[in-house]
Amino acid sequence: MKCRFCVNKDLPPDMKGDMDFNLFKRIIDEIYGKVYDINLFHRGEPLLNRNIVSMVSYASSRGIKTRIHTNATLLDKDLSRKLILAGLDLISFSFDGYTKEEYEKNRSGANFSENLGRIVDFLKVKNELRSKKPYTIIQVIEQKEKLSGSEIRKQRKIFLKNFENLPLNKIVTRTPHNWGGLLKLNGTDKKRKMDSKKSLCTFPWYSLTVSYDGRVFLCPQDFEGKICLGSLNNEKVSEIFNGKIIKRMRDRFISGEVENIIPCNDCDRITRKTLLKVPLEYLGIFIKDRLRV
Repeated sequence: MKCRFCVNKDLPPDMKGDMDFNLFKRIIDEIYGKVYDINLFHRGEPLLNRNIVSMVSYASSRGIKTRIHTNATLLDKDLSRKLILAGLDLISFSFDGYTKEEYEKNRSGANFSENLGRIVDFLKVKNELRSKKPYTIIQVIEQKEKLSGSEIRKQRKIFLKNFENLPLNKIVTRTPHNWGGLLKLNGTDKKRKMDSKKSLCTFPWYSLTVSYDGRVFLCPQDFEGKICLGSLNNEKVSEIFNGKIIKRMRDRFISGEVENIIPCNDCDRITRKTLLKVPLEYLGIFIKDRLRV
């Protein structure tokens, strides 16, 4: 099982909204030895949480691998050092374009050069500490309907020069998805093969999404929290993962009865081409996760 935590309510750092650290520790104490890793991000910027370093450290002390996905706007050298020393296993940076024009159009209020510099500084600190961790990824959403393949490759090549001789492990390109039908997308990536039939979703069998307030949801694509499975304020993770609500959802997916499930009925993730019920674009990742358990 994989857990994804929403560690804050996406509020400014001087306002309440962080996940209670004692609740977090109680969850970790229950799931250690049963999960491979946890994602300390969902529906918000994880670096807004004032306890994020302590969360990484505590989970690491229990043998649970940790991941965060950040836009880097709150990152500095001191926080970079603390996250690395806390034992963070993977960090991915959301960088919304290879050029200043595209990036600042997509990431309103952020500065291309400043944020690029924050990521470069993180990698320099990682070098200084001679640390192999965290595995470092830059994730870019490519708007393939706007540019030709050769233009995108040219932009990517220029962009990657910023990381020469730095410990960047991987660059990942993503195609936008519709967040359970919340977004209407103009155009579909040709590599994302869609099917006329809805396939079996894998999320109900191997992951849970935990909100900052302890509520548990079926899926990270359920951005508005339509399907609540319970609350860890008065239930255990095992009780929710094996509870009546999630079992009923699994049965409905197996039988193909998803037309009346919101937001599943409009989610593009269950209309993608699959192999053994796993989307082709994520098959490698899914197999690796299963082999690690």
